[in-house]
Amino acid sequence: MSEAQSATHVKRQRIFWLVLTGLFILRIPFFAGLDLFEIRWRWTEPIYEIGTLALTMFLVWWSLDHLADYNVDTLVLLIIIIFAPVQTLILKYWGLEHPLAFPSIPSLIIWLLSVIFAAAMWRKRSKLARVKLTSLAWFFIGGLAGLGISVLLSYPFSLQISAEELSHGLSAKETLANIPLSFIYQIGYAAVPEEPLFRGFLWGGLEKSNWRGVWIWLFQAVLFTMAHIYTLPVYPLSFWVIIPVFSLVLGWLAWRSRTVASSMAAHGIMNATGYAFAYLAALNGVR
Repeated sequence: MSEAQSATHVKRQRIFWLVLTGLFILRIPFFAGLDLFEIRWRWTEPIYEIGTLALTMFLVWWSLDHLADYNVDTLVLLIIIIFAPVQTLILKYWGLEHPLAFPSIPSLIIWLLSVIFAAAMWRKRSKLARVKLTSLAWFFIGGLAGLGISVLLSYPFSLQISAEELSHGLSAKETLANIPLSFIYQIGYAAVPEEPLFRGFLWGGLEKSNWRGVWIWLFQAVLFTMAHIYTLPVYPLSFWVIIPVFSLVLGWLAWRSRTVASSMAAHGIMNATGYAFAYLAALNGVR
């Protein structure tokens, strides 16, 4: 590598880590930290969601020639393009007074970002491989893994559900009926902002810094748990046990499959079924 090429590489890596740092600032001190101290502004979540989506898309574009190094493939790009804006329609369908519910200004910004990103990826399609059957298979495997973990952890999770929640909650039938749509929503709301960050760009960046795989696996789990520190006062068992286990499973899936499509599927199904299964366990007196 020539001196000029080396300088360019160093500059690109600095920009990469600067943007990645920005993503972590948005996620931990801004989003999780404010929620932990119950500082809740109406625009906190839109700023986090829009900012994270924009920076993630930038990192995809910035690393387009080396996406495989970051566990990102074409299926992951399609998931980002489709599910990020679809979550705003689901919020509208649910009738929630949420700042991201379509057609609010933040929701329209998410749609605009998705359209621009889709157009940019289409223009660069020669650099992108076709969606592989193995990626689709791992998406399915990830979903099954997430479902299995939710079932296994439903009992400890149920210990955190209060009698008041049970008395004012949904019926078992209604709870189960909400899972499919919740799965789609959770991919856009949770998996798209978090999986490319923790199991994608962070993982690949640390690999390029010569970290061993097992240390990356453990480190991403610690950071992911800290990103959910706001659960500590309300669901301490989740913070100390359930979320770390989830993050280790998600990390293993991305590590084994080399695509965060697998961990995105698992993340979506875990979020959609985790509380639901725990609620059903508590409702039926399993605890």
